[in-house]
Amino acid sequence: MTTTEKINEYFDFIYPLAVRAGEILIEGYENPKKPIDLKDGEFYNVVTDYDNQIEQFLMKQILLKYPEHKFICEEDTHINHNNITKELTNAPTWIIDPIDGTSNFIKQIPHVCVSIGLAINKKIVVGIVNNPAQKKLYTAKLNQGAFCNGEAIHVSNCQTLNEANVAYEVCLLHAPKIRNKHIKRIYHVGSHARRLLAYSCVVDSLCMVAAGNLDAFHIEDMFPWDCAAGYLLICEAGGIVTHPYGGLFDIMKPDLICAGTESLRMEIEQLIRKADQADNVGGD
Repeated sequence: MTTTEKINEYFDFIYPLAVRAGEILIEGYENPKKPIDLKDGEFYNVVTDYDNQIEQFLMKQILLKYPEHKFICEEDTHINHNNITKELTNAPTWIIDPIDGTSNFIKQIPHVCVSIGLAINKKIVVGIVNNPAQKKLYTAKLNQGAFCNGEAIHVSNCQTLNEANVAYEVCLLHAPKIRNKHIKRIYHVGSHARRLLAYSCVVDSLCMVAAGNLDAFHIEDMFPWDCAAGYLLICEAGGIVTHPYGGLFDIMKPDLICAGTESLRMEIEQLIRKADQADNVGGD
């Protein structure tokens, strides 16, 4: 079996599971009495029973079919700890965020997604993102294009920041160790962008870049499950994803700038470098 045939097999297997996961998500999204917990006692780090349900459902179904496969997942609800890994190897590895945008999910804000990526030989080869609140199902297979609800998508052709809609995750300001870095970057990028937006859902922002709704997105201090599927969607939609200071993107430390064009990505990189060299907000 060729690599492409194997990728297609995995995609055909996971697709209906991603659809079902979206059905579980929307059931919880519409439930006004869903229970809410805090992770590690942190007021901003929320989780619901539906996060756990979706992760358990996906892992169980995958292990029934592929008991040797590995997982990198967000929630601590692991069915088989022997299959959990914190390092990406050559083994087929599913990188899953059962609900990205849990705070949005709780408040019925429709930027909330199930995100499923598959890595083989340390390369993302399948990405599926289901946003049932917006009735959007994004799909990508390596070297086979990116799609939303079966229709091909493509990044925007925006060349300059003063014409660009750019996303940035302002929710990162809750973390004291990285707060100042992000405040300075928000100031510098936001001062030059036509519009700076925040959706509190990393993978949905990545999907909007892939679909050309956003022109660029910058994020740091996230996790592999936030970015795996969205990264492939942007690449397959003709976009560019790099480390914020240029260079190769690393899914295991997913700091990134993504954009539809290299000129826009480079302009954002230069402003990030300037922000990091500034002593304080507004400084040069």
